[in-house]
Amino acid sequence: MMQENLGYLLAVVGTDAASAAAAGEPLTLSQIVGYLVAALIGGGAMWKVLPILMARLAVSAAGAKSEKDAIERLEGQLAVERQAAEAARTSANEAYKQRNDLYLDLAKVQAELAALNERTAYQAQTIERQNTLIAELTAQVRALQGEVRGKVA
Repeated sequence: MMQENLGYLLAVVGTDAASAAAAGEPLTLSQIVGYLVAALIGGGAMWKVLPILMARLAVSAAGAKSEKDAIERLEGQLAVERQAAEAARTSANEAYKQRNDLYLDLAKVQAELAALNERTAYQAQTIERQNTLIAELTAQVRALQGEVRGKVA
């Protein structure tokens, strides 16, 4: 019975350290326990199981290091993205401020234009009144000239 269980365990654990290491998957706790039990109970099989266990543990350690490196790389990317987002936010705020300044300048120009239009309209009315007065005075001068010519003749 013990030999059957051990045979099953060895079949599950794997027979080749290179293929076990090439699998590239980190070991679970149950797999580590399985390797240790096979190594301790297996007697002669210990020499087959021990290199596999060492290879898989090395893969697990490398996986943990790779995961740590990946996490550090992702944290670095996140920091870069945060900086880019902050720069974009600052740029957007500056553009918003510039737009508001342009709107303020536009409002000032529109107010000045409205004042100039009002002044122009007032000046046009003044010119029209002056033209009317000039026309009336010209008519009076002509009438007086006609009277003077009539008396002289």
